[in-house]
Amino acid sequence: MDGEIGRFEFMSYTAVESSGNQPSNRVNTLYGSLPGKSWYRTMGFKEIAYTHGSTTESYRKTSAWLNRIRHQVTGGTPSRTMQDSSEREGTRVLNHLTQASEAILKTHGVIGNTLPAAVVASANESKPVHLAPDVVSAVIEQCGKTELIRQQMTANPIPYESPHHSLNISIDDVGVKRQRDQRPASVPETPTARKYAYQTVVHIENQLGSYRLNALGLTTMLTMLLAFLLHNDLLQGPIVFFADGQRSLHGAILTTFAGVSALQLILDWYHLHEKCKQLLSLACQGRRLRNTHLTHLAALLWHGLVDAALVYLEFIDPDHLKDTTAIDKLQGYLRRNKPHIPCYCVRKQLGLRNSSNRGEKANDLLVSSRQKHNGMSWSKTGSVALAALTALVSNQEATHWFRTGKLNFKLVPHPVK
Repeated sequence: MDGEIGRFEFMSYTAVESSGNQPSNRVNTLYGSLPGKSWYRTMGFKEIAYTHGSTTESYRKTSAWLNRIRHQVTGGTPSRTMQDSSEREGTRVLNHLTQASEAILKTHGVIGNTLPAAVVASANESKPVHLAPDVVSAVIEQCGKTELIRQQMTANPIPYESPHHSLNISIDDVGVKRQRDQRPASVPETPTARKYAYQTVVHIENQLGSYRLNALGLTTMLTMLLAFLLHNDLLQGPIVFFADGQRSLHGAILTTFAGVSALQLILDWYHLHEKCKQLLSLACQGRRLRNTHLTHLAALLWHGLVDAALVYLEFIDPDHLKDTTAIDKLQGYLRRNKPHIPCYCVRKQLGLRNSSNRGEKANDLLVSSRQKHNGMSWSKTGSVALAALTALVSNQEATHWFRTGKLNFKLVPHPVK
């Protein structure tokens, strides 16, 4: 038995009836059978070793720390065992989330992540709550320098949701260095040879609370996310997705939530600005010209003037360019994402989000802070399992999970300030 008081062994006995019949092993009946030389682990061990150990420190440090506080200099829990048990627990969490999500979707009649007409109709019954037009108009008057700019800003089709009623969802992929299947040869590794293990992380938040999810792959994540929204009755209010410009991500979101009128997708400002910077760097003759055109282009996009930005790119002096192909790519990027580019300046003045930084922070909390240190590399299953264990702690579900083997799957209330 591996417990919070130490690692110890005990004998079990089997009672034989007078008739000679031997009943089933009572230990296996109570605790379940284990393969090989596995150890039973108490709830207290899991709370100490996982909640305060392997989710924050390396397995080696966690093992040494745990054995020290249990005064087990020898015969304690090895670091390799700590790793295996942590990843096994995280895999159990992911399997439970997958099974629970599938059960929720089945209950609501969802097949293949496609919402049935009845669920869509129910979600569209309540009208999405947006800010009053006069409030938005007053801010546009402050942000727009000319009447023409103010008219174009007003024509931007993306509405301004009420922050007190909206549900904000940030979704992004995060990758860590992937372990090799076998030890590398003596030849030094080239940067292009390094491969990564990716997973998808989602941060869900409204006025009541927040929740974080991770999964191996976008399809699995959208299944969990859709189940979470249905389970918590969150499809009615304004649902705002914040994401980068990845086409497959946009397509998957819009397909999954097709027909839900409360949905809107916003291109994260940081990713938009970085994309413009990257492609203008490829297109322009030098940094000075790049910065000049980036300043003008960013000002137009900050005000949501995508058409004006496209015209500006069209009439850049050819003498300033070394690669017109990059300009064509940038124009295609802006045209493709035009439905998701709002008036960022107005949203900022109204106190609305422009960024998926909550998702970036979730990436850091669940994955990067633990798994992105010098010398660390991970298997795909090991990385996503440890992140699931970290999410368990982040969502304040650890104690309930260790005691019952189930999750509440509910928003976690914000801490009282």
